[in-house]
Amino acid sequence: MENLKQEIEQKRRELVMLADEKGFLAPEVLQKSQELDQLLVQFYRGTLLLRN
Repeated sequence: MENLKQEIEQKRRELVMLADEKGFLAPEVLQKSQELDQLLVQFYRGTLLLRN
């Protein structure tokens, strides 16, 4: 779970930098955002499973 948190933080930093460089509507930014979304879904699914 800790590794996933690190991946999320890294992807978030990449997203912010890319958005600053290319703008929020650039295809690369949208792709990076979707990648971050997928990691977040994995994280929240994992936390829900740990609670049950």
